[in-house]
Amino acid sequence: MAEIVLAYCASHAPMMSSARMAAPEEQRAHFFGALEFIKNEAVERGVQACVVLSNEHFTNFFLENFPQTCIGVGEKNWGPTEEWLPIDKVWIPGHPGLANHIAEHTLRSGFDPAFSHQLELDHGIMTVYYELDNEMKLPLVPIVQNCAVPPLMPVRRAYEFGRAVGDAIRSYTGLARVAIIGAGGLSHWIGTPRVGDIEEEFDRWFLERLERGELEQILDMPDSEIELAGNGNHEMRSWLAVAGAVAPVNATKLAYEPVYPWITGMAVAHWETLPDRTSPVIAEEQSTRGEESHA
Repeated sequence: MAEIVLAYCASHAPMMSSARMAAPEEQRAHFFGALEFIKNEAVERGVQACVVLSNEHFTNFFLENFPQTCIGVGEKNWGPTEEWLPIDKVWIPGHPGLANHIAEHTLRSGFDPAFSHQLELDHGIMTVYYELDNEMKLPLVPIVQNCAVPPLMPVRRAYEFGRAVGDAIRSYTGLARVAIIGAGGLSHWIGTPRVGDIEEEFDRWFLERLERGELEQILDMPDSEIELAGNGNHEMRSWLAVAGAVAPVNATKLAYEPVYPWITGMAVAHWETLPDRTSPVIAEEQSTRGEESHA
């Protein structure tokens, strides 16, 4: 059976690639340092494939046909679709075996995901995936979600869908080590007069709930309340799907930076799914204490 050996979420603002140096140096160091830690962990744990949940930004679907979820089940997917994104345009390998297993399992679990044998991958997936594997050869199962167009899947349902995805991964016999990743958020506004605002207080509150496992305070939030932190904040559904996939494990915040040049509250959170491993925060504290003892 497969094991989820890596679980994390990261914000996916396109400017993290296209305007990387626009962010203050300290904020860049914190955010990309967290992603570098994740990348090294993926190598150390021998991740064989990754499942990435992200918002559908009108790249594959429009209003005449907009599924709540769609699983990429093909041999390959193309990305990134944005010409201006400074990431090589390549065919990203898929993993049809794992993808079809997830589709079948979630169908049996009471969900109705669409499927596609070829998706276009925009910044929503590609910015985070590229930071995980710069060579873009790690097999990827993309799951795009509706985090943009009402009516939206209720937050609790997104969490339960994540639970079903996690169960599907753990019941798959074709791989041993899989990563699950949520991409998007946190607070930001797109296409409104509030573009550029960041709701730092909400972001910190949300991350604290993930760390404390106090998800009941989030799961029944109405869309009107979610949007107080921006219409882009609906992408928190991807974070909660990952939380569902690895429940009852709580998250550890690796980084939070309100990067105003990127118009987004940028965060990275990690769920330790291997109980015999030391959490990254504890590891950092131990390293710091070790350096102090040698001083």
